[in-house]
Amino acid sequence: MAESENTVLASANEAVKRLFADEAIPLAGNIAFRVIFSMFPFLIFLTTIAGFIGNDDLAQRVVNYLLSVAPKQLVAPLVPEIRSILTTQRSGLASLAALLTVWSAMGGVDCLRVALNRAYDLREYRGLWHLYAIDILFVIGSAAGLMLFSSLIIFAPIAITMVESHAPGFRQSLGWLDTLRVPLAMLLLMVGLLVCHRWLPARRRGIRELLPGVVFTVIVWAIMAIAFSAYLVNFNSFASTYASLSGVFAAMFFVYLSAIVLILGGELNRVLAVHREARSSPQPLDLGTE
Repeated sequence: MAESENTVLASANEAVKRLFADEAIPLAGNIAFRVIFSMFPFLIFLTTIAGFIGNDDLAQRVVNYLLSVAPKQLVAPLVPEIRSILTTQRSGLASLAALLTVWSAMGGVDCLRVALNRAYDLREYRGLWHLYAIDILFVIGSAAGLMLFSSLIIFAPIAITMVESHAPGFRQSLGWLDTLRVPLAMLLLMVGLLVCHRWLPARRRGIRELLPGVVFTVIVWAIMAIAFSAYLVNFNSFASTYASLSGVFAAMFFVYLSAIVLILGGELNRVLAVHREARSSPQPLDLGTE
């Protein structure tokens, strides 16, 4: 028991050391800036696409769901601006929003790719246009995934209504579905993280090899969201320091911490892989470049 605890602590210590050695801290700052910078153009892009496919309610439903599972103290200052974007009719912004979203979000995806390559000790061998294609596919894929998810959100109430027409009282028996909001959000996070860890780095790894870092990231994100919400309620210094911009800076700081944790998950996967290799080989541990 003591030996396993020492192994866990040693692995965690190695992962943290590698986090600083790989200069993940400034990379996480770049990711946070890009995420916040591209968030509002991305919402405009979503509403525009939703209008094109004939249902203006799609984007609002998925954003409402995401806001319902996010820490209230964190998203509350941003809600009025988000609602304004979702409810304001725009024309001629599809191409501009698309270009701005893809350009800004591509930078964040590329920073994450560099960070994960460093975490897994990989040298990038893919060409520039190959990397651009991956970045663009990730951005467009995220939008398509959210639109598909929002379609499911719309379909579920319609299906329940149809069933209730033949079985009165059916809706009341589904009250427990509301408790699935957070687990569903966790599942979506895990799927998104698995896609990032598998497809962004220069070498693909098996899902089982990636799961420890992904599960670690989701658990730490959940704990961090609770702790950060408590801090904003009881010890918030952002309001006194940044005045009316406190909400934006609080959100950016949270995304910055989240990016650090995401990269740390990759570092943890690499350390665990090295330990597995060491157990199957008499060679000494090598945390160097593959």
